Amino acid sequence: LQWKRHQMTFAMQELPGEFTTFDFPGLPAPLNMAAAILLNQKMLSPLEKLQTGPPLLPMLLEGQSFIEAQDELSVTQFMSRYGMPERINQEIFVAMAKALDFIDPDKLSMTVVLTAMNRFINETDGSQTAFLDGNQPDRLCTPMVEHIRQRGGEVRLGVPLDRIVLNPDGSVRHLLLRGGEEVVADEYISAMPVDVLKRLLPREWA
Repeated sequence: LQWKRHQMTFAMQELPGEFTTFDFPGLPAPLNMAAAILLNQKMLSPLEKLQTGPPLLPMLLEGQSFIEAQDELSVTQFMSRYGMPERINQEIFVAMAKALDFIDPDKLSMTVVLTAMNRFINETDGSQTAFLDGNQPDRLCTPMVEHIRQRGGEVRLGVPLDRIVLNPDGSVRHLLLRGGEEVVADEYISAMPVDVLKRLLPREWA
């Protein structure tokens, strides 16, 4: 991996063609993120920073339970409920929504944004970016496939899943493919998009 400097760069909507950065100093989380936000003077005013902080405190105090409870709220609905200024949406959340799921904040669950923010806050290097030193098939996918196969695993491509068949105790008995084949294994790993996988999860797991 080729690690980039630990910073987050945003385009300035009010100043076309200009950018601003949040530079994370070499401090442990969450101090590095707090310093990055406080030291940036272009993106948000001191008042907007104060208005943004309190709505996020429950995430710090309650953790994952609070994050998951926001799943029914879009980003904009969450902002409205907690009185966050609209400029936060325009300057921060629009960019985050596009980066996380390629959609607008009014269509994205706040759980997605809070999950990312929670990682940024709690992991010192959670928001640092690295790039592969080559293309994905050669430098990421192929090594993963080889690692699995060397340990007795099997990678199946182009075989659509029909449903997950369970044992009485709720554990997986086998996977039933659309062609009728039953796949039995000790462990199963899915490469499907999360929204597709959710539709295939057994009701018993809900």
